[in-house]
Amino acid sequence: MAQVIIHTNSNGGVSVTMPTGELPIEQVQAKDTPEGSIIIDSSALPQGNDVIYFEAWELHGSNVSVNISKAKIIHTNEFNLIAAAAHQTRLSNTAIGLSNSTDDTTWSNNIVSMRNAIANTTTISELVAIGFPKP
Repeated sequence: MAQVIIHTNSNGGVSVTMPTGELPIEQVQAKDTPEGSIIIDSSALPQGNDVIYFEAWELHGSNVSVNISKAKIIHTNEFNLIAAAAHQTRLSNTAIGLSNSTDDTTWSNNIVSMRNAIANTTTISELVAIGFPKP
């Protein structure tokens, strides 16, 4: 497996440097990353759905993990943007006489239910499974 250089960045997240192989990784580390950065195998980085929440990665020693609280904020922000766009589509459909896939009350209740599910989730898999609203 390839090696990467990781360190905690100024935002509290993780920065990952992937050397090109033109220089030894130790030289890249000394030249391009701050004091305290470490070299790890790339397979030790979060995989699968955890990659979606890169901005929520945190470094603890040499272990990179996803902070579920930060991931929920990321998911909620994206959820709200998509819900607003879906709501606008529903309003436009109503204005021009097209029917929506569900009535407004059911749609609104589904939005509230999904937001509650996001707030109560404890794993990234659960978070991904909640998904995003549709018009």
